[in-house]
Amino acid sequence: MIKICYSSLDGRVKEIKRIAWRVLIFAMLLMLISCSNSTNYAVSIKQIDCEGSTCNLRLEISEDGLSLPEFLITLDRPPIDGSDGIRIKGTEISLDLKEAGSHTIFVTLVDGKRFLSTPVSKEVIINLNPPDAPDLTWSLSQGELKLSLRSDSSDSVTDYRILVNNVLHSSTQGTFSFPVERDAHYVIQAFSVAGNIRSDPSILDLKLSEDFAPEVELTSVLPFTNGAVDITVVDDWDRTNDLSIKAFLEESNILLLFDGNRLIPEIPLPEGINTLVVRVADSSGNVTELKRELKTVRKTSVEIPELYIEEGTIRNARWTTPKGMVELQRYIEGEWITLSSHSSEEESSIIAKDSISEKGDLYRIVVNSDSEKLLPSIPVFAKESLFRRFSTEFISSFLGMDALLVGGNTYRFYGNIVVRDNTVMRVESGTSLTIPRGNTLLVSGVLDLEGWKDRIKVNPGGSSGTIEVTNNGVLIARSVDFNNSTVSIENAAVAVFEDCTLSGDLKISGARTVQIYNSHFSGDMEIENVRELLIHQSDFSGSSLVLSGLGRVSLSRSSLRFHSLEIVDSRLEAYESLFEAEGLFVQKTSHLLQTRGALIETEITVSGASSIHIEEPNLTGAVKIELRDLSRLSLQKDFEGSIEIVSDEKSAIKVF
Repeated sequence: MIKICYSSLDGRVKEIKRIAWRVLIFAMLLMLISCSNSTNYAVSIKQIDCEGSTCNLRLEISEDGLSLPEFLITLDRPPIDGSDGIRIKGTEISLDLKEAGSHTIFVTLVDGKRFLSTPVSKEVIINLNPPDAPDLTWSLSQGELKLSLRSDSSDSVTDYRILVNNVLHSSTQGTFSFPVERDAHYVIQAFSVAGNIRSDPSILDLKLSEDFAPEVELTSVLPFTNGAVDITVVDDWDRTNDLSIKAFLEESNILLLFDGNRLIPEIPLPEGINTLVVRVADSSGNVTELKRELKTVRKTSVEIPELYIEEGTIRNARWTTPKGMVELQRYIEGEWITLSSHSSEEESSIIAKDSISEKGDLYRIVVNSDSEKLLPSIPVFAKESLFRRFSTEFISSFLGMDALLVGGNTYRFYGNIVVRDNTVMRVESGTSLTIPRGNTLLVSGVLDLEGWKDRIKVNPGGSSGTIEVTNNGVLIARSVDFNNSTVSIENAAVAVFEDCTLSGDLKISGARTVQIYNSHFSGDMEIENVRELLIHQSDFSGSSLVLSGLGRVSLSRSSLRFHSLEIVDSRLEAYESLFEAEGLFVQKTSHLLQTRGALIETEITVSGASSIHIEEPNLTGAVKIELRDLSRLSLQKDFEGSIEIVSDEKSAIKVF
């Protein structure tokens, strides 16, 4: 029996082993099948934004599977299995959470009931309290009602809404504008909105029956520079074009014309204090009147600001100047750029490293004064360089290097000498330079003639060689006698003459700035295409002078004596200066302003829609002005009978 019993037990054990092996093999097959279908997924919550009860999620998934699985979303706990939570497809999800407070959102990738990733989570705070009702301000302009909404809960506010007579409007900035009708009744409800939660309304009950006078605001720079006065006009019902706007000077009745934004004087304003009167009337007869004093300054200072540049490890600018606000400027790519501004008490400034270049820099100062006009200083060129010093008499080349011609020596150039781009030829005081006839000193870099201690003489023996400045070159000449030399400036950057004499011809064709101070030129002159021409305490004489295509021209305390003087397509302002010419021609939309200047035996022809303004002139001999082709003359009444005036029917004369 025992044997049977054991024999029987033996058989059952063998059967159990066979079943166990079968189960193990089946499980291994299942694992193989599972592994064959597995993927490597990873999910992350890139962004989550909650507004009110709504949370928007942007998910990112990295995977190498064949299809995008579903996302399982659970709140405040990770999922138990694949059916626990909300299943969603797509990477952009919107959830609506009804319970306020802190919540944790879990995201898991699933396939059927299988988890494909571990849960990732983000914590959010749900605020279901409504935002504060907005503060509401309103204004009426040109028949449009403008509303501005602002809530103390602005950090949580996503947009603002208004309900106007049952019409809903929305704005994220809280500004609204819409046309309204006079004498109409408007009930406006305004709301702050945070997500999908709206505040209590702010209510505005309007009956638009009143009509107020226009509001007027004037802005001008003092002293007035005869440009324009900025004006802002606002009326509650009328558009600007429908308003009546009149502006004039109380003392002289000179009109200022409204162009939509500015008041532009019909003629230059007289020197001194002028009272501007502005009257604006709307269609209902409401009138606003404003008065503003405009101070016009035309007196020029005898003094010129002086700038000094100290070289070294630190570049320092110092200046001496009459009282006024100072601007330190640097010449960069065709423009004078303000580096710093200083009060009248300041006398120096350290130049920042980013305003210093290896090729050298050009600086000047401009002074603004309430009492007089001051012309800019003489520009100063500064460069840290190991100059090649020349002391031998004969020079045929600078070899493309920075050159220093030592003071007190005599130099004779052989052939055409070139001062190349980014190089400097600096000449010290007391030097004599001879450029033989037919030869040229060609400057496309910087020619710096420093004769302020002892004058520099160019061609002292009567030679008539040429100095030509071109290709954005720079000429700075201080205390130089050019004698019979020919000076030609074409497409240059800056050309400066201070305390210079020239008995040859001067031709300038293209430059950003030309400054001629305390100089005496005798010979024919032609200056064209210069953006800024500044002349101070200088005398010019010769057969002809042509000024053409000039931007800003200031002629201060100077004299022009020529047989023929032409001003073409240019604007010239002359202060305390003298004109003497058999024929003075102002042509092609040019403008000539002369204040406290002298006219001697001069016949002036103004044509081509040009204008001339004469104020407090000193007249000697017969002076005649002829107007042609839509041109204009403005003249003080006291001098109307002292000048012979002839005009065609298309031109105009304004006496003030």
